[in-house]
Amino acid sequence: MNGFANLSNVGRGSDPAINGFATDRQQDGPGALQLWENTMISIKGIVPGEDYANWLAPLRFVAEIDKAIVIAAKDQFTLDRIEGDYARRLQQVWGRMDPKGRRLKFNLWSRLSSEIRDMVGNPWIAAEGSDSDNASTDATGGSALAQGALTFTNLVVGDSNRRAVGLGRRLAAGDPIPAGIVVIYGQPGTGKTHMLQALEYAVSQTAGPRRMAYLSAEEFMTRFVDGARAGDTRELQAFVKNNELLLIDDLHWIAGKAKTDKAFFGAIRSVTAEGGHVVITADTAPGDMVGLSKQLSSEIKGAAAVEVGIPDDEMRREIIRCHAGIISETTPNFILSEQMVDRIVTAIQGPGRELCGVLWSLQLETGYGEYAPTMDMLEAVIRRIAGEPRTPSLDDIKRACMQQFNVSKADIESSSKVRSICHPRQIAMYLSRTMTDKSYPQIAAAYKKQDHTTVLHAYRKISGALKSENAETARDVEAAQRSIFQRMAVRET
Repeated sequence: MNGFANLSNVGRGSDPAINGFATDRQQDGPGALQLWENTMISIKGIVPGEDYANWLAPLRFVAEIDKAIVIAAKDQFTLDRIEGDYARRLQQVWGRMDPKGRRLKFNLWSRLSSEIRDMVGNPWIAAEGSDSDNASTDATGGSALAQGALTFTNLVVGDSNRRAVGLGRRLAAGDPIPAGIVVIYGQPGTGKTHMLQALEYAVSQTAGPRRMAYLSAEEFMTRFVDGARAGDTRELQAFVKNNELLLIDDLHWIAGKAKTDKAFFGAIRSVTAEGGHVVITADTAPGDMVGLSKQLSSEIKGAAAVEVGIPDDEMRREIIRCHAGIISETTPNFILSEQMVDRIVTAIQGPGRELCGVLWSLQLETGYGEYAPTMDMLEAVIRRIAGEPRTPSLDDIKRACMQQFNVSKADIESSSKVRSICHPRQIAMYLSRTMTDKSYPQIAAAYKKQDHTTVLHAYRKISGALKSENAETARDVEAAQRSIFQRMAVRET
């Protein structure tokens, strides 16, 4: 069995034997499956009912492998929650029941070898209708949204990722794709891993799911090195080969690792040679990747490559609303006003990952539901994540507004009443007053004005429009602020 010689107590225990390996019916006393069911009955009386339904009930017994009891989670989010909050307690309860003293080993179902998955069969489909607790694993993905799994359901789609998401959905549906290798590339934090795990989740939900394996390039490298040191890499080979779909995250981890590079090349060839697909995420486009062998680089350049870009402001708002909604499933009073959403978009210039970091920190600030979020809490979180606000110079503000509204230096310093010139000038003066500690006369001098009342009028005009919730002015001010921050960032690098 390529490293799985000691595999017994298979989850599909109704068969007297599977592929020559012993099942529960051949054990003395209660089998491991029965002991696991007893463990779950005991743990159900310990943890709150909602927690049990959300996190523990969806777990499935797989098999005993090398004197360890393998328990599978359906998605990465559930696995992370189990390992972080429940694994130790489950091990304690299991330890009191198992006379053999075996340990529990939690793993993602799709990351088990194809041999084990084929032999066991899909344990969720096999259990359908037999356990009311399974209602929490609704195949539509609705429950996955409540539990926080990374799915296509909670992946915000916009111009920056529409093509990549469309490609992922085609792969999940099993629609024909000529290219054997697909590369999804883009800056860190733009949702590439979310797409990969959404693809994994979607495939795992289909009836008779395809043979599939998911691992990061770092994990591939670690497994290969460990196997090479032991003189046996067959376990890794068994895991990645004979799959219809191989998902590899963060290709850059194997750059410059010659032996791992060679093994990785062999792995993707073994999948594509049988008509399967390999989906890879990377930080750079295939032509810009460095540190790969000529052979592997050529293979990657022959892939279908699609870029995931930085989301625009409207997509960033939707990301915030989406993830705030997910948080509110477990923290009912976690409600953000549109003012809070706008503040996050303006203050956090990074990709979606950083936006989510603000929300998770804000959830912690509220005591996980003890208090409703406030602007003061949000400002404290933003300061921790983005640092103390930096003060732009008057020249930064003036030039950023000139660029944003496409006006010249002469225009912005003029007395023209034409709205296409006057409006940008008033916004620049307003921001000069609100973003710096400069006085009205100092600002007036910067715009070649002899009288500071011009600046005072501009401040009152824009401030009044914002208070009356003038949408156009609010968008223009926000765009100008973003241009100012971008100009400062470029100058400091």
